Amino acid sequence: MGREIRHVIPNWEHPRDEKGDYIPMYDSDYETKAQEWIAEFTAWENHTHPDWEKYGAEYSHYWEWDGDPPDRESYRPDKWTTEQATWIQMYETVSEGTPVSPAFATKEELIEYLVRYGDYWDQKRGHGGWLRENAEQFVQQGYAPSFIMMASETGNKMFAPRDGDPLKA
Repeated sequence: MGREIRHVIPNWEHPRDEKGDYIPMYDSDYETKAQEWIAEFTAWENHTHPDWEKYGAEYSHYWEWDGDPPDRESYRPDKWTTEQATWIQMYETVSEGTPVSPAFATKEELIEYLVRYGDYWDQKRGHGGWLRENAEQFVQQGYAPSFIMMASETGNKMFAPRDGDPLKA
C-alpha cells in the first residue's frame, strides 16, 4: 500500500463510475491476467503446479488456494506495450489503484505538479505541494509505502510519512 508511478498511454483518462469517482484498477490488462489464471488453474488441476505438493491436500480446487478468477472490472481493458505506455501517472495502491495525479509526458512535469500542488489527497486536505527533494526522490524511485511496520522485542511499531513528506518516517 502506498503510491506508485504507472506507465500509461498518452492522454490516458482513468475510467470513472456513474458518480464520477475513479474505478480502482490493477496495473495490468484483463486478458493477460485471465490467461495467467487459467494456466495456473490448469496446472493445479493437473497436479503440475509448483505449489500442488505443498498445498494440494489442503486446497483441492485452485480457487480455494489462490482466489477467484480475475474480475474484468478490476483491470485495464487493453494491453499496453512499452512503446504505447510512454506517459506516467501517480497512483495510490491502497485499493487496486486509482490515480492521484494527472498523466504526464515526462518525469519533470510530474515533479513540477507535485511541487506545486501535491497529489489529489494533498489538495483535498489543503496541504499544498511537496518539497522538491521529496518529489524528485519519489519520481526517481517510482514507489513509496503508506507506512512501515517493524517488529521488535519491545513490540510492533508503525512508521508513517509526515504530511507533505511521503518518504521519511
